[in-house]
Amino acid sequence: MGGDHLAEKKRKRASEKHDRPSKKPALAPVAPPVKVQFVENERGMVPIIASTPGLTLPPSLPLTAYTKPREQQKRRSQKHNATTSTDIAQSELLLQSSAHPKIDFVGKEGENELDTLWNHYAAVYDPDKATLQLVEMRRMTVRGCVRRVPRKESSDQEEEEAAKTNWSQRTALTSAFGTKQSIKAIQSLAENALLSNSAPGSAPTAAENALLSSLPPTSSSPSKTKVQAEIQAAKPLPQPDLSATQPAQVYTIDSLVPNGASTLRQMPIREWQEAIGAGEPVLSSSRFVAHRVDHVVNSGNKTLVQLLRFIAVLIEFARCLKPSRGGGGGAGSTSMAAGSKKLPPREDLRRILSGAPATTSTAAEGTSSSGKTAILPDSLLDALRRKFVPQGSFLSKSDITFLHTTICALSLHIPPETGFSGNELATDPADLRDDLRLDYMTVQQYFRELGCKVEKPRESEFAKWGVKSKVEAGARRIARLRVPVEFPKVSRGGRK
Repeated sequence: MGGDHLAEKKRKRASEKHDRPSKKPALAPVAPPVKVQFVENERGMVPIIASTPGLTLPPSLPLTAYTKPREQQKRRSQKHNATTSTDIAQSELLLQSSAHPKIDFVGKEGENELDTLWNHYAAVYDPDKATLQLVEMRRMTVRGCVRRVPRKESSDQEEEEAAKTNWSQRTALTSAFGTKQSIKAIQSLAENALLSNSAPGSAPTAAENALLSSLPPTSSSPSKTKVQAEIQAAKPLPQPDLSATQPAQVYTIDSLVPNGASTLRQMPIREWQEAIGAGEPVLSSSRFVAHRVDHVVNSGNKTLVQLLRFIAVLIEFARCLKPSRGGGGGAGSTSMAAGSKKLPPREDLRRILSGAPATTSTAAEGTSSSGKTAILPDSLLDALRRKFVPQGSFLSKSDITFLHTTICALSLHIPPETGFSGNELATDPADLRDDLRLDYMTVQQYFRELGCKVEKPRESEFAKWGVKSKVEAGARRIARLRVPVEFPKVSRGGRK
């Protein structure tokens, strides 16, 4: 009986045991509720979270902070709510450091477009007081760039002096022991050096000494000023008066206009005066004329009005030239070279120049903006042909350049609406670029050849030239003529 009782008593399986433990577990104490607060530091700085992609900032690197008001457009894009800091929404921060010997560090906000849609916070938990304080942070990106080190001028000067000394020794040896061909080459280099813009007062080189020694004693070498004047006179440009004491005397109106005042008196200006007096616009195919006719007529200076009308005639004269077909192959004196242009028939030329103040559609009909025909006399057409068409029926490339530079010189006498300032004549070459259908670099080079300085407009002259911002001023150029006149120097040319 005892054995049977032990055999019937079996061990319980794991699935039959109760899941609930026999001992009651100890419960953790319940923490008190946490009070969340948003802290806004209106008068102080806020924390910064900065990323340094590709860099490892030194831990002891000092950063200087600069703030400026945030732009109105960016300020509107910020979402204002109860958890947005007023200081971050209204101001922009910039971090900068030049403490590193070779690298400059700059930290900026908003480099990533997604940063403007996110708000970053720092949380400070105090278990004793059961508070969680939230502070909004600035999100910035710090980048570094290698600082540029200026080159030492002394080393450059030493290299130039060494190169000059080496070249002088070679030329001296060639002059003493070289062949006739090599000596002739050195003499040619010396001739070019005399025509170049070498520094005044510098000692002659060995090549120049060899050239001077080979010349006869009675001959005298031309001076640099005389050579510069001869080169300037050979260019297709109006001849300046270098003894002038005022800018208006360098290129006088009488020297630019054929027959001077008598030609200007033949200019029909009554149509312009009547239209401006009646408050009507003066239509013109020239941008230069259209942008200046109002204040020139209102100034009451009759000579300036006649001069502006003459400039309009020259612009139409330059536009009506037709490219020549081929040319340059004939042996006769009347053959046209490459780049030449021919005049239209005389009656067509008269009609085109007479309709200069009209629009493009009416210029072909020879009518002005008021409906009256303003026919130019034959004496004016003959004067234009004598001055600008010496070949008779066509203009060579040099004649066209002379026509364009004469128009540029005349434009300097037309003042802006507020008048000239100081001892200078000035104009904006942009309108002539469009009227003469030239590229901007060519028009600027024309004014430089006339002795003008082509530079950006001054900040005090933004209103005079209609400049609205510094960005626009960087793209604009003003040609200024001052006394004494400085022309482009003759280039020396490099060694081949």
